Amino acid sequence: MLAGVFTFGQIQITGIVADSLSGKPIGDVNILVKGTLIGSATDSTGAFSLKVSSLPVQLIVSEIRHHTSEFQVTEKDIVLRLAPKVQMLEAVSIQEERIQNIHPDKKLYAYDFEFYEDFILVLAFEKTKKKSQLLVLEDDGKVILSTKLSVSPEGLFRDFLGNVHLLTVDSAFQIYYDYENIHLLYSMQKWEFMSTMHQCKAEYNNCILVNRGQYRGLETLYFAIGEGKRRLFYSVADSTKQSYLEREYDIKYFIDLRNLGVEEYMVSVKTLRENLDYYRQFVGTDWMDSKILAPVYAPLYKIDDTVHIFDFTHSEVIRFDQQLNVKQKIPINFHLDRRWTKQLVIDETWQDIYTCYNRGGITQITKLDKSDFKPIKVSEVSGLIYIDKLKIRNGHAYFLHKDNFRNYNRMIYRMVL
Repeated sequence: MLAGVFTFGQIQITGIVADSLSGKPIGDVNILVKGTLIGSATDSTGAFSLKVSSLPVQLIVSEIRHHTSEFQVTEKDIVLRLAPKVQMLEAVSIQEERIQNIHPDKKLYAYDFEFYEDFILVLAFEKTKKKSQLLVLEDDGKVILSTKLSVSPEGLFRDFLGNVHLLTVDSAFQIYYDYENIHLLYSMQKWEFMSTMHQCKAEYNNCILVNRGQYRGLETLYFAIGEGKRRLFYSVADSTKQSYLEREYDIKYFIDLRNLGVEEYMVSVKTLRENLDYYRQFVGTDWMDSKILAPVYAPLYKIDDTVHIFDFTHSEVIRFDQQLNVKQKIPINFHLDRRWTKQLVIDETWQDIYTCYNRGGITQITKLDKSDFKPIKVSEVSGLIYIDKLKIRNGHAYFLHKDNFRNYNRMIYRMVL
């Protein structure tokens, strides 16, 4: 939903959104007055309220595990019921072609894509790449809307709240689709936007979870920020690499640079000694040292409303409780295969966990068990070499691929897992 919720109007609508089968309330549901910027979201009890200028109104109601629905509202107190998505059974999946080209127009080059509610948002260029447009697609590639862009785009970015942004050389715009038109809102300087958003990983219990690297990326700190407070709840560090850095880039190394007349280090020995850690952050390294001092890799994910840190440096997954205390540490080894692509992809509907291996240019999408993170199923993207931008939703993988042998444009594909 939009960062700011518009609440102007005369009539207040209050209501509950519930599952049509179980009757249970649904939290984090997006509610939008069709064709406007007026919107709201349900709380943990499924309750919401918003103000409109008059009745009746058309409400668009969406949530990732339920089908997006449209309701005509004529009363101020309402109950809205959403139909849950039913996970595809193995017996059903064989009825459709396993890998489908769902690209809407072969004359267009698919540069980037992101999921937007129940839709797929595609950034596409015409063949000359001088003209660009945003496409809103259904899952099967049917075009719902196409909008030509007046700015020169560089790509799409999806933030930790699920909002999609269009990036240009110097700006970032939030993309907003009101089920009639696409709007570019909240223009920000790109460097400021990315420096903030790249650290934000998830929203959890009214806090924003962020990570911050330090010591040349050899340590990552994880914070929970909320209500004006910041709490460090975990850290991952590679002590072996830290020791190597301190040994190779000691005080003598920087004194030698000072003696060579390097301007940055033309200070007293006392100042050099007191700021060694700072200087080590920016010292240039050769190819070998850059490999030895590769940063720790420990991404954070919220899966099934539980926070996980995949610490690939120490080969374990850390699972946290509701208070962000360590609940469990689970050893892993799926990442030790040299053909591993350093990808983790979460099914946005079912929260299943996948990783990928590259074997001679062919991608193998491997489903991991949620309890011990061992591989349980492999789906090979056969016939397509070096796919790009993999995302998964509702048991289907979506990705980009360019067929260089046939000189085709890059297109978007869907594959049953």
